[in-house]
Amino acid sequence: MVKMKKLNSKGFVMTETLVVAVFIMGIFGIMYNNYYPLIGEYERREVFDDVDSKYGAFWIKRFIQHSSYDLSAAQKNTINSNGYVLFSCNNINNDYRKTMCNKLLKELEVKDYNLQPKVYITKYNLESFKNYVEADTNYATFSGGFSDYVNFLPMYRVPSLNDAAYRVLIEFDRNKNGLNYTTYATIEVKK
Repeated sequence: MVKMKKLNSKGFVMTETLVVAVFIMGIFGIMYNNYYPLIGEYERREVFDDVDSKYGAFWIKRFIQHSSYDLSAAQKNTINSNGYVLFSCNNINNDYRKTMCNKLLKELEVKDYNLQPKVYITKYNLESFKNYVEADTNYATFSGGFSDYVNFLPMYRVPSLNDAAYRVLIEFDRNKNGLNYTTYATIEVKK
């Protein structure tokens, strides 16, 4: 009988452990590079799209989508040429809905300063609107915070799944505990 000699496998186990450790470190490195920027994006989004702003945007969207809101051909041309039109409750043809719209805007304004939210209606694809906002370098039309918000938003180049042709962007002035601040929201509009 031939005796078999037991091989020393300590070196193999060490090499195998090293390969697995390097592989796991590589996966963690990839995850860090891909997901860490998202954390900053979510932090910014938390400041930009707060719940109150989204709620206000939703109700303004409902007013615009209703058949009583008249988005005229002239306004559509203005959106195509200038990038946006300002929302106005006066474009609502129904007196009851117009009153409700004004009440909503009054509810969303800063009480002590009578600052109603600024509501912009633009095309669903924000490319031309972003260019228009970017061209306002001295902030004559748009505030610096609103410009940052618009630059933060994606272009929305892929058509809406809801066949929305327009988008509403809203700038809300807020006051809490004596501090003034601004929040923003956007929502698609099907018209």
